[in-house]
Amino acid sequence: MTKNNGKTKLTFGFLNRFYTPSINTTLSAYHSGLSLLKQAEQTGLTTGWVAQHHFHTETGALPSPLVWLAHAAQHTRHIQLGTAVIILPLEPALRLAEDAAVLNVLSDGRLELGLGKGFDTESFDHFGIPVENRNKLYDDHIATLTNALAGKNIIDDLVLSPPVPDLVHKIWESSRNSCAVAERGNGLILAPQPPDKPAHSLLIEQYLNTWRTQKPQTPARIAFMRAIIPGADKKTVEAEIGSDILRYVRRFIPEASANSLQTYLKNAGVFWGHPEEIIEDLSQDPTLGSVSHFAAQVQTFSTSADQASHRLRLYTEQIVPAINSLFGGA
Repeated sequence: MTKNNGKTKLTFGFLNRFYTPSINTTLSAYHSGLSLLKQAEQTGLTTGWVAQHHFHTETGALPSPLVWLAHAAQHTRHIQLGTAVIILPLEPALRLAEDAAVLNVLSDGRLELGLGKGFDTESFDHFGIPVENRNKLYDDHIATLTNALAGKNIIDDLVLSPPVPDLVHKIWESSRNSCAVAERGNGLILAPQPPDKPAHSLLIEQYLNTWRTQKPQTPARIAFMRAIIPGADKKTVEAEIGSDILRYVRRFIPEASANSLQTYLKNAGVFWGHPEEIIEDLSQDPTLGSVSHFAAQVQTFSTSADQASHRLRLYTEQIVPAINSLFGGA
């Protein structure tokens, strides 16, 4: 995030969750993901984010994002490479610090390290970790990880190798405890919030109040990540992604009906329709005035590589300039 005339300059990115219908199509998802990342770089996006999913949960095909990003680093030149997010309670903290350090060196300092607590009980069960322990594990692991990246002694006089002290300033957290995120000096990732959880406006207020107390001279970092699905119009897009959305929702609401599709889309934080419709809907979101980074996910479960590329182009060519004009502060 930079400053221009005293106002925040908004940066833009792209989020790939590596959705794929089957584990048998994983390699294809990895190849198309690299093509999309290159497209994002060529069209001026600042950051390409990838999500972690274990065991193909939620149809996500990337369990090891740092490995894939190391590959991607060799095929890109300047786009930042982000994780959104690594499920930290399932990771050995020192091992993750080492992998992140190596990737940061190989990519010439382009890693943005996004972390989260996770919520998928299947993954925790398969790792043999009680999901109810995730909060304590997260707090313990992030302290260990941060100290290691900062170059503090791990034991006796042993420190992290290779050293990457700057990476400690590029940690992001997807967390409802936004005060703790700010206290640690980390960026806040705003993921979609269920209706029964605290509003983004409250999370932002708490984060900024704490941040200004802790780091009054340092710009805060807030990333807004959403599914942005552009197309001919809302009805056309609903026809394209409706079955995917219902498939996802029925994991939690087995009786979910197509009659309530628009409600499910809104509750999931999806913006869909013609680019002008999406821009209008986004313009009504007051939280965008506080964010420093905006990242779009353009894929759902059955999205083809061509569809994803087309949506990414619509996002970069039409939606990004409009949102930058409305909220960018340039």
